[in-house]
Amino acid sequence: MTANTPQKNLVAVLFLTVFLTACGGGGDSDSSSTSANVPDSPQGDGITESPTSEPIDSAPIIPTDKNNEPDNEGGEPTDDNVQAVLSANNQFSLARTSCGLNGLSVDTELNDIAVRHANYIKYVFANSVPTSFNVHFENEISSVTGTNNPFFGGLDLSDRLVSASYPNSQYGVTENIAQSVYYSSAGSFLSSEMVAGSMAKSLLAAPYHLRSLMLPTSSVIGTGMAVYKPKDKTPANNQGYVLVSNASATKTTATKTLAGVLTYPCQDVTGTVTALYNETPSPVKGSGRNLRTDPIGQPVYINMPSADTVKVSNVKFRDVQRNIDVPIQLLDFDNDPYKGTNYALPTNEAFILPLTDALKSCESGAKKGGNCGLYGNSKYKVSFDILIDNETLEKQSFIFTTGKVNY
Repeated sequence: MTANTPQKNLVAVLFLTVFLTACGGGGDSDSSSTSANVPDSPQGDGITESPTSEPIDSAPIIPTDKNNEPDNEGGEPTDDNVQAVLSANNQFSLARTSCGLNGLSVDTELNDIAVRHANYIKYVFANSVPTSFNVHFENEISSVTGTNNPFFGGLDLSDRLVSASYPNSQYGVTENIAQSVYYSSAGSFLSSEMVAGSMAKSLLAAPYHLRSLMLPTSSVIGTGMAVYKPKDKTPANNQGYVLVSNASATKTTATKTLAGVLTYPCQDVTGTVTALYNETPSPVKGSGRNLRTDPIGQPVYINMPSADTVKVSNVKFRDVQRNIDVPIQLLDFDNDPYKGTNYALPTNEAFILPLTDALKSCESGAKKGGNCGLYGNSKYKVSFDILIDNETLEKQSFIFTTGKVNY
């Protein structure tokens, strides 16, 4: 049974992998020739019990050589929720086309890779309660992982692309994974379409995911959505969801760029989330802020692909309806806490992070009157100056609208 139940009960866990290549890393201007530090083994559990926690993990991957695609020898049925996938893909494409980028067309080969990996994750959590499992990896750590899993496709994103002989892997591929567990005492669950749309919007509010979703070079997408009953939890009251979305550049778009300044959100974007509750690596590292208890609002991503450097200044983040300014933190190359790492921001990108501590945006529940990021269903005007290559100063301004408050 599906129902429009309160989204605050939805627990989401989001993960990101970027497959970097010598051909441009899918558009990252500074990391194309830098080797990525790949974790030797999975770390951390893929499920969280905190209703306000949306942990996000980021891990770049290095390509390897091609071999043959493994078969699903276990005979397990493949779960592929087509309408849910369409919901997520539409959110990603809408975000891109609304702000001047091309949309994303479905790539059936990339889709097969995503569907298979979503079912791999589903099989793990439907048949075990792992304490050490990273959803990006398929190495053997238990009787339901590695080649014991009928949906095994490769140790990591690189191997999965190689095993499938994916033809566009040389141009840069990203992998976004979202997992949620929902509890309902009444046994009424959110539809997979609603969950997929919610997951997509959460990814678009997480800076390091947002960057990967707004690459000018990306042109094709493959997404899989699987629904499962978590092991050792009452089936009637618990339901899990896994979304795996891969995007890739192609030969014709691998060098594609964009003239002018790209932002997300941009003019007339509507329905964004109101708050970011967690991301790893943390966009507020070193500030002392705990996003789980003190979230920030929907970030604004700024990128000028055709420039070598940009410098953002004179930022205003104004609540149009309440006629108040929201304080901000600027995250750019100069104050980047991840300089010298795979997460370092290029010199032509920046983020505006709205600091919403003083906003009483929570509308219900125990947190009513507290900080739930920006106010829901509200217009915000963002303006800033941007110095391009230390020569040209431009002024930018746009209005976007948040959706319902997310908890």
